[in-house]
Amino acid sequence: NGADAVVPVEDTNEPWRNKERPLPEQILVSRAVLAGDYVRPIGEDIEAGQIVLAPGHILRPQEIGVLAALGISQVSVQRRPAVGLLSTGDELIAVDQALEPGKIRDSNSYAQAAQIRNLGAEPISLGVARDQESDVRLKLELGLEQGVDLFVSSAGVSVGAYDVVKTVLEKEGNVGFWRVRMRPGKPLAFGTYHGVPYLGLPGNPVSAMVSFERFVRPAILKLAGHKEFERPELTVLFQEDIWSDGRETYVRAMVTRTDEGYEAISTGSQGSHVLTSLVRANALVIIPEGVKKVEAGTALRAMMIDWPEIVF
Repeated sequence: NGADAVVPVEDTNEPWRNKERPLPEQILVSRAVLAGDYVRPIGEDIEAGQIVLAPGHILRPQEIGVLAALGISQVSVQRRPAVGLLSTGDELIAVDQALEPGKIRDSNSYAQAAQIRNLGAEPISLGVARDQESDVRLKLELGLEQGVDLFVSSAGVSVGAYDVVKTVLEKEGNVGFWRVRMRPGKPLAFGTYHGVPYLGLPGNPVSAMVSFERFVRPAILKLAGHKEFERPELTVLFQEDIWSDGRETYVRAMVTRTDEGYEAISTGSQGSHVLTSLVRANALVIIPEGVKKVEAGTALRAMMIDWPEIVF
């Protein structure tokens, strides 16, 4: 009572002691002490009436600590979205099957499931649908039975004779659009199946992953209650000549920091089947719509899909 400051024991001649050792009558203080030193005022962390966590705030370890410090043991949160994940195509085989002529392994379902999990959502595997309307419909009905909030499929939405997903959507729901002016990823369908939102991605693996970034990622974040949907972006100087076909183009690239800012270089072949170019990339550098050639040294936007230490 009556004290207005605290002196750390390290600034006195009082050594560390155990509980049995009585306090001395006097101690020597080795530095000047001002009123308020080492005193934590009431409300310095949280003031009365202050909003601590608003709706849409992500609960990280530090938020959990604040809730515990306030004595709040339960809090309302948004349910993790359930995403029905479907691959389509007669050519698809399981990852552990031996390759045969005309067959490819189903890599999209694994990649998209990992992308969904990275966003805190729950992927619900609906398997592989063959190129038949009845099989696509059967798989989607399984998703409805499991109460999915969003359907995501790969392949089956282009103009091929066996691209039947778009046909099923037109018959059982609606198709809002089914092509976009971007590269990679032109064939992309958006609609609903029995009232559930549906995003049909291209079949080529890079096209599917890039389209997921631009369309599925913000949709899942919205369903999960987030307020921010976009990846962070940087302005970079692209270090090589590169061509496009005039569509908004997403170049797989590696961004690095220099003394002057940030620069980027492509990670190799930009074919929509070349997944390893994404493995080497930490960004998608965006060539604007209408631009067919970018000369080395041009400033472009880079959408960061990873933030390695080298960037900072």
